[in-house]
Amino acid sequence: MGKYIVIKKCIKEELKIILNDWLVMYVNGLKSKMIFKIAEINPTVFVLEVDKSIDDTDFFYMVNYFAYPIDFKKTFEVVGHTTATKHKTLLNKNIYVFNNERENEKNKEYDNVWITTEDNKTYKFDFGGKFKKMDFDNKYKALNIDDLSVTYEQINIDKKELLEKAKIREDEKSKRSIAKRFKIISTIFLVLIPLMFLTNKYFAYFQDEKLMIWSSILVAMWFTLDYKIFIDTRRTLICLLLLLWGIVFEINAKDIFTDIDTFMLTTVTFPLSLLVVIWAGNKLLGAKMDYLYNKLDRLFVLVFFVIAVLVSIFVFNPIFRFFK
Repeated sequence: MGKYIVIKKCIKEELKIILNDWLVMYVNGLKSKMIFKIAEINPTVFVLEVDKSIDDTDFFYMVNYFAYPIDFKKTFEVVGHTTATKHKTLLNKNIYVFNNERENEKNKEYDNVWITTEDNKTYKFDFGGKFKKMDFDNKYKALNIDDLSVTYEQINIDKKELLEKAKIREDEKSKRSIAKRFKIISTIFLVLIPLMFLTNKYFAYFQDEKLMIWSSILVAMWFTLDYKIFIDTRRTLICLLLLLWGIVFEINAKDIFTDIDTFMLTTVTFPLSLLVVIWAGNKLLGAKMDYLYNKLDRLFVLVFFVIAVLVSIFVFNPIFRFFK
């Protein structure tokens, strides 16, 4: 017996979207070429014949995902039918795979499927890879695919196309994540900058150069980890204004900075220099920036840091000394 998924309360386009989403999520473990087939039982019930390269574990994941697909505002009634070929507990038995919605809702656990074998034994398989024999009264439900008078629509899957879609999806996810972090972190710094100035100026306990050093380190870490924020002009300008505002506060925080030494001034202006260097890197290197960042990692970051220090010493430090 092959692997079949029956999905109810669904239309064909929804099924195709769910299938595509699942394939993109699990693309790295898939074969280069696959064939899936869809048959319509009625306008809201479909049978999906799964490619034979999908093993039992991935089949269980499919049954669960098709019932609770991401980015859908509804769930679906989904069951799976196959002959087990992998797990010792089920090996060579015809199995019926389903989502026990009542138990899942009761325990708030959705990363599992329930499996009833042809000898009417029921197991719970969690996605940590564990089977648990359940005291659950459930009868095996067979699917005789030969009795269905249906015509299949064949869907050919190319892994290269899936990888491209996965890359696009990952980029979109990364952009959303960066945008969310940017909003939170920039707001925090907007509040902290004047607060740091006040504490540094009026409270002796906080009158320590370490406070400024740590603030520069935190900003540098943020810019390094989220270097893609400088692809966006608006975010770059917001960061620039925050840094300029922060520098004005920092170098005027207290009297000891009247003759601020080169080390401290470089520390203060370093985030601004790093912004300029990363912004220029994004503009000049484009997509190669990602490749170099991921390929060289620490070495690439070290080069950017060294350039930023030189920019601070020979460009921004003289400028701020002049205005000071």
